[in-house]
Amino acid sequence: MPAKAAQALRSLVLIAPLSGPIVPLEKVPDPTFAQKMVGDGIAIDPTSEVLVSPCRGRVTQLHSSCHALTVTTPEGVEVLMHIGLDTVTLKGTGFTPRVSEGDTVSCGDPLIAFDADYIAHNAASLLTMMIVANGEAVAEYLPAAGIARSGETRVLELKLAQEADGTGGDAAGGSIVSDEIVILNPAGLHARPTAVLVSKAKLFSSELRLIKGTNEANAKSVVAIMGLEVKLHDKIRIRASGEDARKALDTLAPLIASGLGESLHALPPEKPATPPPAPPRPASEDPDLLLGVSASPGLVTGHVFQLRHEAVHLEEEGQGFEVENQNLLWAIADSQKELAELTDTMRKRADTDKAAIFSAHQELLDDPELIEGARRLLRQGKSAAYGWNASFSEQAAALAGLNNELLAGRANDIRDVGRRVLNHLTGTDTPTLAIPKNAVLIAEDLTPSDTASIDKSVVVGFCTTGGSATSHASILARSMSIPAIAAIERRALDLPDGTAVVLDGDRGQLRLNPTETETAEIRLIQDRVAATRAMELLEAAKEARTLDGHRVKVVANIGGVADAEDVPALGGEGVGLLRSEFLFLQRASAPTEDEQEGMYAAIARTLGPDRDLVVRTLDVGGDKPLAYMPMPPEVNPFLGVRGIRLNLLGTDLFRAQVRAVVRAAPLTRLHLMFPMVSSVTELKDAKAIVEEERERLGVTSPVRVGIMVEVPAAAVLAEGLAREADFFSIGTNDLTQYTLAIDRGHPRLAAMADALNPAVLRLIETTVMGAHKHGKWVGVCGGLAGEIPAVPVLVGLGVDELSVSVSSIPSIKAAVRRQSLPACRALATEVLSMLTAAEVRERLAAFAADAAAKEGADA
Repeated sequence: MPAKAAQALRSLVLIAPLSGPIVPLEKVPDPTFAQKMVGDGIAIDPTSEVLVSPCRGRVTQLHSSCHALTVTTPEGVEVLMHIGLDTVTLKGTGFTPRVSEGDTVSCGDPLIAFDADYIAHNAASLLTMMIVANGEAVAEYLPAAGIARSGETRVLELKLAQEADGTGGDAAGGSIVSDEIVILNPAGLHARPTAVLVSKAKLFSSELRLIKGTNEANAKSVVAIMGLEVKLHDKIRIRASGEDARKALDTLAPLIASGLGESLHALPPEKPATPPPAPPRPASEDPDLLLGVSASPGLVTGHVFQLRHEAVHLEEEGQGFEVENQNLLWAIADSQKELAELTDTMRKRADTDKAAIFSAHQELLDDPELIEGARRLLRQGKSAAYGWNASFSEQAAALAGLNNELLAGRANDIRDVGRRVLNHLTGTDTPTLAIPKNAVLIAEDLTPSDTASIDKSVVVGFCTTGGSATSHASILARSMSIPAIAAIERRALDLPDGTAVVLDGDRGQLRLNPTETETAEIRLIQDRVAATRAMELLEAAKEARTLDGHRVKVVANIGGVADAEDVPALGGEGVGLLRSEFLFLQRASAPTEDEQEGMYAAIARTLGPDRDLVVRTLDVGGDKPLAYMPMPPEVNPFLGVRGIRLNLLGTDLFRAQVRAVVRAAPLTRLHLMFPMVSSVTELKDAKAIVEEERERLGVTSPVRVGIMVEVPAAAVLAEGLAREADFFSIGTNDLTQYTLAIDRGHPRLAAMADALNPAVLRLIETTVMGAHKHGKWVGVCGGLAGEIPAVPVLVGLGVDELSVSVSSIPSIKAAVRRQSLPACRALATEVLSMLTAAEVRERLAAFAADAAAKEGADA
């Protein structure tokens, strides 16, 4: 607390506007809120569907989409509530306001009702933020933790700042007004872009006003700007008064015109005003077929094993409050320690799904409602185990009773945490079950801990009568590649242990008593796939050489340290593409040079000194702008300032990245690669900057510099570019769309954007010939490199390196080893003369079939 606040500060307590787990604002998966650009406060993961007022006050702002509103308290505190993430795009569907602007409300009064099911399936998240928009009014924030009850739980205490003396006034200098700015944000100035604008506006001392028609608002207030209701294609101006007024306008006007960090695309299609409810899933009329919901894909055969939680005997009477309360606290502490260790282990393994779930369980253990619910019974003479069991069972039942599968699924997390503590209280270890091999587990539900502890050497899949595709157990099943079905018919619980079944996770079906022929066919397919994968993994460390000894390097495309950790184990010979954008996107300010160097160094150390690491410099532009690097809107951002063009315009950002890479260079064989190069001039200019920074840092060894070949111009000019570049890497995704003039994301045309189109293959051939003429190597890092049927063509065209997803490395290396260089060259020559991608794919399929037949005959 600031030292000047010598006298006691007034407090304002805000009550929970919704029921559900309280989430620290820093954990909201949106940098606008997580970095507190809108303001400070809390978030709630809602289990209720009516937003209520957290205090008494007046509704000073209600967004036209009805997903957000502001209540201003008598003390002048502006409490902004924002239901969900990206909910502005729903345009009001799913929201029913219970108040109007100007209404006076009391604590607990209904504000907005919402359809949680609809929002959960049509927006990025249901997380609801409660934020103080005028942070200058607050000296200290004291947030609560645990599970909140709507209209009851105290979730945020505010220590109010001393009142301003009101003697401000305009700074020296006149008032100036910007030119008209047309708003091109698809949803107008909603919370996210407004927060970016306000954070920048607060950097200036001048008074700044946003003007829309005859109305205006303080440009340093999120609530005030949102109250203007600035929509797509609205025209606004900025008025600035003060010493730095001109600088403010020169900064803010282009920032607004560029979209404040949002893509300036067309509005999404209209959503139905009242989405039809999903029809109930029918029960199967076939006695040998049970229906459910696909939770995790995969097809397996096995035998039923019924998994049931045995009831634990609990002593009801305790030994007095002090003894039982201490027992409860010890058990919770031991459980916290276990979960912390589990979370840390999963993070070290880069298993982000499990780490996130167990971290959330730690938060649940701090829930005051769970603890206080148990203590109420302890005060009545009950034991800690009895009281705790009653408390978490009540909370879980309340969640499970909700008519919302997404929210009801969270009951299982409370049961999981509850049982963990209960095991410590009763001295009960989790029972070790003698599960037979090829078991298909059947249970009412599986907790995340149950799922995470599944032994994949004996369990081939599972079915639950509860849960859903969005439950944590389902998420874990997918991350662990375990086929699973949720919400299966309850008669599954009556199946005898040992019943033969076929579990189809893709279709959510469990087939009982399959014939011997059906079982044999499925097992044959599984055995072939497993044997192939096992052999590929066994030989992953070997070089990828064709049958006649021609070597092709196989490296990885990665997006961070977690990906890099798997590269050596799966036989990767390095990293052919590090997408450095992960450091720059979804944040309010650019990463520092030290932050970047630390990340590049961590990846380099993970790979070791003998593997290549190719870092692509920042590849963003008008189609994916940065909030902290304003750019004017472009009619076609794919043909505008992006890639190397942006690097050369934003030289401070580019130079910082270059320095960070050069500083990390001694740790591995590090390369720099420039994206979207289309001319020799661009390459020379970028190389000059690299050399300047290398010399300033005193690094003596030269930095290897290459380019992405993504536009036809680079392929056609490959021979000239090869005189300046140390290597080429062909990005087949962009090269295909630029060659064929087809947006690969176009709903009707995307299927035509095939990288095996002969026009694209001829450009690859031209690139390879131009590079090899000057002794430079060529890689392919686009999606085509990871297509097994395309491997012989790329080898035949002379490609030296294939850069693929980490998990694909063993199979791509194996595909290279099955080829002979002369056959690949003949195939490449043949397909280059074709006219369509369909012809090429048909020929590749025949080539693969012939090779498989020959391999079978030889065997």
